Amino acid sequence: METVIQFVDVEKAYGDTPIVSGLNLSVQKGNLVTLIGPSGCGKTTTLKMINRLIEPTRGTILVGGEDTRQVNPVLLRRKIGYVIQQIGLFPHMTIEDNIGLVPKLKGVAREAYRKRADELLDLVGLDPRVYGKRYPRELSGGQQQRIGVARALAADPEIILMDEPFSALDPISREQLQDELLKLQAQLKKTIVFVTHDMDEALKIADQIVLMQHGQVVQTGTPEQILRHPKNDFVREFVGEKRFLQSGVFSEAREVMTEAVTVLPNRGIAECVQIMRRRRVNGLIVTTRDGLYLGVVGAEQIYEHYRNEGATAESVMRRDGPTVLPEANVEEVVRLLQTDARGFLPVVDLSEKLIGVVTRASVLNVVAPYTGEAGRDGTVESV
Repeated sequence: METVIQFVDVEKAYGDTPIVSGLNLSVQKGNLVTLIGPSGCGKTTTLKMINRLIEPTRGTILVGGEDTRQVNPVLLRRKIGYVIQQIGLFPHMTIEDNIGLVPKLKGVAREAYRKRADELLDLVGLDPRVYGKRYPRELSGGQQQRIGVARALAADPEIILMDEPFSALDPISREQLQDELLKLQAQLKKTIVFVTHDMDEALKIADQIVLMQHGQVVQTGTPEQILRHPKNDFVREFVGEKRFLQSGVFSEAREVMTEAVTVLPNRGIAECVQIMRRRRVNGLIVTTRDGLYLGVVGAEQIYEHYRNEGATAESVMRRDGPTVLPEANVEEVVRLLQTDARGFLPVVDLSEKLIGVVTRASVLNVVAPYTGEAGRDGTVESV
């Protein structure tokens, strides 16, 4: 693959304080690369050295094979899209004028850059007839961030830099924009360098992850490589211990269980249905107020007894299903899940107190967290 961005022995220091040191890194054409690490690790500094918002102390940065020190920084920045957390839209300019700013500076005719703005608004999911003449203050945070992405694409740059662009958004807007970015990338195949502090975000969007600490690259690789082969304890801790499949399987049920959705024995069937709908599950575990396991109410029992207004969770629950201890072998637990039609297993201790529940989704969330999809795809999970 063609290398579009290359760092060769790059360092950045302020006085005697090193921010980035010994940086050697290549970014391939069409890849989305995430720079990630704890605060102060040098990831944003690394990003800003690409378009010379920050100048390296020593070393060489090549963009398109050309040493950036030999390029006028203003011209360099006009060839590279840039999206930041604060967005930086001009409040006195309409949305279409914000998007068309760089093409305008490059001498593109007004009619042409406004047509381009309309195309980009469509591309990021905003109707140009509705939003083109509005001002930034009239948009939500998520809509403004979409405009920021559109503006970065306006001059059709080969490279786009994104500095924690979604971190200030609420979780739902953030996930929606991550999805939109993936769709755009699949369509446009830009070279994107994306700074984030969120490993879930990096795992979801990245072709390549660059994990940094103390101004140095600790490990770089695909999400799969990072997950399966963490280089050291720092990587293991930063990514999250439970994401790894070091031994191929986890040893105990407690490692793959999740919180159970429970109901008290005296609750009616209509209330059971309400809980199941609200929590998006197809079964409830019946416990005493002290948390002792009594049985399970599933969809089958609900259908059979719903017309009986006197029926309670205790009167219709099943008591014959299997349970497992928290130290039960995971391989055996998975076998039980495959054969038990309920799709979940209550986890109880020796005193029959409910500890949690193992579901197919909870196993997937631990075994394959890099997908970011288990239990969030709109399907109804078991307990």
